[in-house]
Amino acid sequence: MDTAYADINVVDRLNAEWRWLCDRVAPAREVRGWLIEADVVDERAPHTLDGLCDHLQDRSKGEGPRFSDTWLTVLLERAVAEGDQAQLAARVAVQMMLPAAVRMTQRCLRQGEEFADNVQLVVAALYQVVRRFPIERRRRQLAQGLRLELWHVVSREFGREFSPSGEELPGEKELAEGASVAVDPLRRAEVSLLASAAEAVGLRAPAEPLEELAGPRGELVELLVWALAQKVLTQDAAAAIADHYRDAGAVPDAAAARAAGVSQAAIRQKRRRAVVQLRTAAPLWAAAA
Repeated sequence: MDTAYADINVVDRLNAEWRWLCDRVAPAREVRGWLIEADVVDERAPHTLDGLCDHLQDRSKGEGPRFSDTWLTVLLERAVAEGDQAQLAARVAVQMMLPAAVRMTQRCLRQGEEFADNVQLVVAALYQVVRRFPIERRRRQLAQGLRLELWHVVSREFGREFSPSGEELPGEKELAEGASVAVDPLRRAEVSLLASAAEAVGLRAPAEPLEELAGPRGELVELLVWALAQKVLTQDAAAAIADHYRDAGAVPDAAAARAAGVSQAAIRQKRRRAVVQLRTAAPLWAAAA
């Protein structure tokens, strides 16, 4: 990740700061004390900050939103206040949400934009969301609520900063009209952002239904959008993969060969090379997500 994202200063700085924070005894002792006091964990909980966060995430995966709501409540109740405790609580919450912020930035990225510039805006929005979250009124599905609030803030900020003409952001029309993606509002928002990014780089036609990007196909397209932004693949290579690997409507090799004026063997060879390049780079994408 350090090599591929050497220019993402804000993410590198946050991760470096987090490693420094995790080497200190006092922050871990304080956060651990909050969680024990709230009966979220007991005395067997890890004594290091990174170990404690890993423990919370592991239990959240096993126990679901009810458990994640308990520890997020502990952090957010303090993060929205003032003072040193608020700063520490907000910092922990931001670090826990940082992968989601990086992933959201990838989905927002449009052709010609720099990831480093956009992620700085998204991280600033994440801090704003954590420090202002209405925890007194919202006590359930907090992780989803944080991501949804972040998406709302980011869409507004990107609209002002990257759409000076005042035009509607790509994907907003589908959301306003209640696009028939059978998922929750957060997932609809994410799918719309991904559709916009894919359309901007030529991997999706405007008429294609959003539902196509709600499943495994969406994960592939997201990876391809990232690969194009990071110059891992050329446009032709990404399109070759996108057109071939579909649940329905895949472009046959014969048709692709006729359109390109080459043999089917050449089409297959180009696709194989692209897949190898993508597999080699995929761990960097996974680490960033």
